[in-house]
Amino acid sequence: MGETAPSSAQAPRSRARRREAGTALLFLLPQIFGLVAFVGVPLGVSLYYSFTHWDLVAPEPTWIGLENWTHLLEDERVPKVLWNTIKFIFTGTLSFLLMSLVAALLTYRPRRGVAFYRALLFLPYVLSQIAVGIVWRWMFNTESGPINAAIELFGVDGPQWLLDPATAMPAIALVTTWQGLGYGMTLYIASLHGVPEALPEAAKIDGANAWQRFRHVMLPMISPTVLFLVVTSLIGALQLFDPVVAMTTSGGSIGMAGGPDDSTRTVVLYMYNQMFNYNERLSGLGYAAAIAWVLALLTFVLTLVQWAFSKRWVFYAGEGAAKKGGQG
Repeated sequence: MGETAPSSAQAPRSRARRREAGTALLFLLPQIFGLVAFVGVPLGVSLYYSFTHWDLVAPEPTWIGLENWTHLLEDERVPKVLWNTIKFIFTGTLSFLLMSLVAALLTYRPRRGVAFYRALLFLPYVLSQIAVGIVWRWMFNTESGPINAAIELFGVDGPQWLLDPATAMPAIALVTTWQGLGYGMTLYIASLHGVPEALPEAAKIDGANAWQRFRHVMLPMISPTVLFLVVTSLIGALQLFDPVVAMTTSGGSIGMAGGPDDSTRTVVLYMYNQMFNYNERLSGLGYAAAIAWVLALLTFVLTLVQWAFSKRWVFYAGEGAAKKGGQG
């Protein structure tokens, strides 16, 4: 008799839990359907195509097994486009992370006119990358562009910018940093506003200078935002396409983009070139799908590495207190 009461009390609770689980599943079904239909199915189809050859002209793809993958390992152009992407990461991604942090530190405190400066810095982010790239291609023009014209006022010849392999990728990185500056600044400002004022004030009383207060107090507090921007900006760098096309295509097709001397041809641009290039034995949809899968795996691995190392330098508020509570 003593065991019957708890069992009868647990039955309504278990039915309530099942109803809650069913309701939750009902609300999740549209999202699950979207993930399966628009992510899962395309991933499976692209994986299948990576083992085929199809120039989109033949009635159907031809199964060729691992030929696309073995050709990918032997393709001498792949290391080149990977290196171009890495160069952009070391120029555009790093400059974006640092310059947007500097902009946030200069504008996060309320003062007269600060809202105007924030809006001015954020405005380029809402513009089309293609439109921005076309305008900056004109600005970098060595003969009629305003940038070199301003430099020549000081009696110095301006660089060739988009015509020189040494300066083409840094020029593109400069444009992407300028356009994304406001986005990173906005996230940094939101994070900086979450830092309790008492912490840097206490450090100042203890004798810490401005750099020490930023390095040991503010930076750990905004480290989750830094991690988010590092992960997302690296993913964006690996997918660099529109700015390169807009700034290096002049009067030709997209196949002409990536110059000079392929110094700005990125992984995604090379994938696009192979997708619509039918002059090579293995070019076409199948080889492009293999490149896409390598890029996806590379992105996944880099993201995992960043998450693994983030445990050493990312601080989450309340984490220490939670650990102490668990130990107690």
